[in-house]
Amino acid sequence: MAAILAMLAGCSTAPSISVPAPLRVQTFIPSFEISGRISVRHDNDGFSGNLHWRHVLDEDEFVVQTPFGQGVARVTQNSHGATLEMADGKVLHAPDAESLTQQALGFRLPLAGLPRWAQAQSVSGDAVMRQNDDGTLFSLTEQGWQIEYLAYQTVGSSTLPGKFTMENPDLKLRLIIDDWQVPAP
Repeated sequence: MAAILAMLAGCSTAPSISVPAPLRVQTFIPSFEISGRISVRHDNDGFSGNLHWRHVLDEDEFVVQTPFGQGVARVTQNSHGATLEMADGKVLHAPDAESLTQQALGFRLPLAGLPRWAQAQSVSGDAVMRQNDDGTLFSLTEQGWQIEYLAYQTVGSSTLPGKFTMENPDLKLRLIIDDWQVPAP
């Protein structure tokens, strides 16, 4: 009997425990260009279109076009403030892009955190993060926003988001990135 128990014990294996890969945090890319598509839903209103975003250190330029390529708006932001140029020629100014979008659209777009969130990185140490099995970020909750990363793409030696959604109680954004342009390392 002891021989049978020893033989059975030798056949058993310890249960395997799946340990996720460590969170892959890329080095922040301070300058980049993104081309893609954006959709915004606020209350019962929505918009979708093409987006070209150029981020250089602390300066941003967002150009939004209809799906057919007609210009809708151009937002620029730097240390001097933010400016919105609309297709009808109207120009608005504000101290920052969040105030500008509140003034023009009736809601605040989270443009200050967007350069980090677009790269699947938190703005502060207060974020709640969940990761995929491969170590990429699945979701990030920070500054009242729930961000979910739905797809990634390889850009040079980096793995960067290709599709993500951002949601708070008032607003839902979806960004699909067709092309990342980053400086060579």
